[in-house]
Amino acid sequence: MKTKKLEKWLLLEQTGELSKRKQRRLNNLPETQAKRDELNALCAAVSVVAEEPSPWTVAKIDARLRKERRSILLPARVWTPILALAACLTLVVGTWDFKPVPSVDSVSVVVSETEAWTAQFSEELVELESLILAISDSSLDIREM
Repeated sequence: MKTKKLEKWLLLEQTGELSKRKQRRLNNLPETQAKRDELNALCAAVSVVAEEPSPWTVAKIDARLRKERRSILLPARVWTPILALAACLTLVVGTWDFKPVPSVDSVSVVVSETEAWTAQFSEELVELESLILAISDSSLDIREM
């Protein structure tokens, strides 16, 4: 029997996974005992590690995991569609055909025709209009405000 197969069967025997028939065949081989002794020497050389970490280590790991769960930043898979939508909206708004701003003459005509001022606010609106005209250098600057 090849050495690799013999080693594999010995490991299966240690874990209890080797069938009874194969175990009888393994016991009949002359090199089996030498390989078992070698395997036992290796097992004795390896130090046994505690299966459970100390409670302090468990507490530190748990605290670190809780801290990482509270992360506010969203992953890239969430930000990518949001940024793509923002870029599309920017393009749409940037290419939108806005209506031109009407001139001052047409605004005054519209206001005078509709008589939108009510009696309650008419004095305050007239005062506001005169203040805006006083601030501006010319009558055309009113459109910029």
